[in-house]
Amino acid sequence: MLWNILLPVNWLAAMVTKANEGDLLESLRNGDQKAWREVLERYGPMLIGYATRLLKSRDRAEEVVQEAIVSVHGGLERFEGRCSLKSWLFRAVHNKAIDELRRSGRFVSPPDDENGRWEERFTDRGGWAVPVASWPGSVGARIDASRVLEAVRKEMGNLPHTHRQVLLMKEVHGLSSAETCDALDISQANLRVSLHRARRALRAAVGHLMQAEA
Repeated sequence: MLWNILLPVNWLAAMVTKANEGDLLESLRNGDQKAWREVLERYGPMLIGYATRLLKSRDRAEEVVQEAIVSVHGGLERFEGRCSLKSWLFRAVHNKAIDELRRSGRFVSPPDDENGRWEERFTDRGGWAVPVASWPGSVGARIDASRVLEAVRKEMGNLPHTHRQVLLMKEVHGLSSAETCDALDISQANLRVSLHRARRALRAAVGHLMQAEA
């Protein structure tokens, strides 16, 4: 199977510069199989991780990523380099995963109040206009870390997909804001809104756990 050729890599160390990404793209366009192996080694694990967290199925995630890679392979000539290769790969995997969720009726849309005036709640730099109040005391001192993680994971699984996808790309897989916007084809403003809504929901989940322990 395709994933049998994947090798363990430290993806932070494997990040490429714009210059050698250009060289890699040229090799891909020339049909260099070593270049494709390099792409799979660098990006395969994080693409599978992203798809798994969206689909909640490792097997289906591998199939979706493989389908996306095949699609990217066939569309190399149409790639104009307006975004990074990583963003392009994430967009391909994301679109396949969302299509799968919609077909199976599992896509979760945001609530009706999602189009409220959320942008007014942020500063020009993307922070909260009114700082979020901190919890009294230390969360770690009051609640076992494993229970906090369990609550966060559970709430992440309940998030609308428009919120979950930005949280996964930016906070879990380390894409920059620009790369996330390119991969999801959204504006910086939309990114901030979805990211803050996701973070707020996770914070509320931990807050509920703390109240239960009080």
